[in-house]
Amino acid sequence: MMTGLLLLLLAGVTVGRVLDLQKRIYGGTACGAKERLYHVKVIAQNYTVSSLCGGSLINENWILTAGHCVPDGWITSVTAYLGVDRDRKTNPIHININDIQRKKDSKGTHDIALLKVKLPKTSGFQIAKLPDCKKRPIKTGDEIELAGHANTTKNINGIKVMEVATELLCGKMTVAPCDPRRCAPPGFQYEHTFCYKSKTVDGAGGDSGGGVVFDNMMYGVHVSSAEQACVQSRAMDVCKYMPWIAGVIKPKTCLDCLLDCFSCLIG
Repeated sequence: MMTGLLLLLLAGVTVGRVLDLQKRIYGGTACGAKERLYHVKVIAQNYTVSSLCGGSLINENWILTAGHCVPDGWITSVTAYLGVDRDRKTNPIHININDIQRKKDSKGTHDIALLKVKLPKTSGFQIAKLPDCKKRPIKTGDEIELAGHANTTKNINGIKVMEVATELLCGKMTVAPCDPRRCAPPGFQYEHTFCYKSKTVDGAGGDSGGGVVFDNMMYGVHVSSAEQACVQSRAMDVCKYMPWIAGVIKPKTCLDCLLDCFSCLIG
């Protein structure tokens, strides 16, 4: 993570009160009042710096977001803001650092994480629908939607203004074959991504971790946008991570293990 921070500093990114490493929606419009009620603002902090991301509530106890939104060894606290009042920060939920699960293995690098939360029983928050991967995997040509907090204005030089929007913005893009060029710094080449693009919609700092939605189901977790050296926006492919997600949010019980053993014996 420190390598990535140094590269961004050398590229002229200012590290201030809010560290804009992630991506926001530009060219989008305000999401409907009843849309994306599962969207979460994720604010991660260390002792001097904070970062803004998105996330999605996928059940009563777990938020799905990007791994680089909650970098291991860097953060000292994480707060999530959920529900219809998320823009006014009236529903803060503080997340125990030890309750963050990041996908890790020796076969590749993964930019996906789960944050454990405890919601009030009468919270009424919306739950995101995970994809039906067997029936309809994501494919080239599909129109997807991503969402995040951003100001859509530019300054007199045509440069995007890096401000946090007061409302959640949604934007449409089209799934496209991934260009072999990569957006991430060396050491941040992630497995299991799909790509999308648009002539009018783009991202900037603050939207990583937000859900990429097709047919009202979340098929991706947004991790990078078509800025600077990037040529396309990218998302982690949720279908590739469904076994890992299921294993985290619903760990096997002793009975499950016994049933597995019995299945092996009779199989």
